[in-house]
Amino acid sequence: MKKGANRNVRAVTLEAKGVLTLKDYPYPELKKGCAIIKMEYSGICGTDKHSFNGFFEQKGGRPIPLPVIQGHENVGIIEEINGVLLDHDGNKLKVGDRVVPAPNISCGKCYACRNNRPYYFCECKLDYGNNIGAGEPPFIFGGWSEYLYILPGSHLFKFPENIDPRFGVYIEPMSVTACLDKARQWSSEWEPFRSGDTVAILGTGPIGLFHLIKANLMGAGKLISIDPSIYRTSLAKEFGATYVINSDQRDEIVDNIKNITDNVGVDLVIDCSGDAKCFGIALDLIREGGMVIEVGVFSNSYEINLNPHKQILENSARIMGVGGDEISQYYPSITLLEKTIDQLPWDKIITHEYKIENVHEAMEVAMSENSMKVILSP
Repeated sequence: MKKGANRNVRAVTLEAKGVLTLKDYPYPELKKGCAIIKMEYSGICGTDKHSFNGFFEQKGGRPIPLPVIQGHENVGIIEEINGVLLDHDGNKLKVGDRVVPAPNISCGKCYACRNNRPYYFCECKLDYGNNIGAGEPPFIFGGWSEYLYILPGSHLFKFPENIDPRFGVYIEPMSVTACLDKARQWSSEWEPFRSGDTVAILGTGPIGLFHLIKANLMGAGKLISIDPSIYRTSLAKEFGATYVINSDQRDEIVDNIKNITDNVGVDLVIDCSGDAKCFGIALDLIREGGMVIEVGVFSNSYEINLNPHKQILENSARIMGVGGDEISQYYPSITLLEKTIDQLPWDKIITHEYKIENVHEAMEVAMSENSMKVILSP
């Protein structure tokens, strides 16, 4: 009898706005070039919250195909392999290896792929936990499940055995912080991001906290955590924030920034709030020639009013949009985690852990102000 034959796989399935159901799927037959990962942990991301709340149109206007198994911040153990399976660096993987799979699979054929664009630019990408539906076999393409089916062309990264496997859910969001490396590469003598620059994180949830950690390690000067949650900004202090602003009101935030920067403004603002209106606030916080990096608004939620002359042209603003994780940053993110494992309180980032059958409670907690990273396990 084949491995897994005549048994089912439990997985949380998003069937409609606000409707998550624990369903049984058949354990799949493994095709050539594919693999199956026994899931250990999967994170709840801001994108998952957007989808749960009914914002089904995301990057590129591509709708999420319901039903879908969510979960793209994943870590697990290779259960089966059919053929040869390589990690991102070309090393052979084997059954029993712990891996972090990147969420996107690019086609290699479209204009973006042929012109060396980031892999999430792919015009027909597949996205674990997001745009691969659970409507037809093999069904299990998201991490909120007992098993995850891995397709050919997937990017897999071996995760160290000496690090808590729960921390594997950090690697995908940490790879998004590659935008800070780009800002450093693009900087001139008066443009950010340079050592000693003032950096503000607007929205210090999990993705904001990872950007704060990275900015601190890269030599930021004044490092400002902005969030209405006192809990979240207090945690940001433990990871290097030098100032906190507990507010979501534009005028109050602007006044505080003026006081902190002696009316100059912030060199670099990273908007991780997930709220469209905060992009306008971010533009109001930067100095002349400052930069705003937009990370958090990953779904097509709503439009806002901007003054292009005052907020962008007159202020010589620099704006960078971040469309996803950078595949080249997975192994560097794992290395960063390894090097600082004893220096930073990484365990405090995971504030709640739930079994997949308690996903509704997990989602409610993840959307509250008194949580950071909420994870699920089978």
